[in-house]
Amino acid sequence: MSELLRVEALEAAYGSVRALRGVDLEVRSGELVALVGSNGAGKSTLLRTLSGVHPALAGRVLYRGADVTRAPAHERVAGGVILVPEGRQVFGMLTVEDNLRLGAHTRPRQEMDDGLDRVFRLFPVLAERRRQRAGTLSGGE
Repeated sequence: MSELLRVEALEAAYGSVRALRGVDLEVRSGELVALVGSNGAGKSTLLRTLSGVHPALAGRVLYRGADVTRAPAHERVAGGVILVPEGRQVFGMLTVEDNLRLGAHTRPRQEMDDGLDRVFRLFPVLAERRRQRAGTLSGGE
């Protein structure tokens, strides 16, 4: 298996509060990895730093062998590093379909359309509600 992600001595902080200290990890292609820890352990900060949403103070983030430590979040998204936050965070005034398309805006049009078709096959209720404002969906939808 080839190396997908490598993190070396990663550090991050919120002001004077150090949230990550010397984090090292490696994820190989095809692996499933879980990040487990108590509240305040730095799990969310690690994911935000890997995705470029939060800056690294020190260390390196390598994705598919390329150093992306200083790359802005939008460049990481285009390369395949994406953070999907938990919770019901949709653009409520936009339609269900528009929200799904936003999640794939860096993909070529045909790839986006194919992905949308796949999502609608997996979740037929979303297909039925594709023109509905996303903010009107129930929590389970």
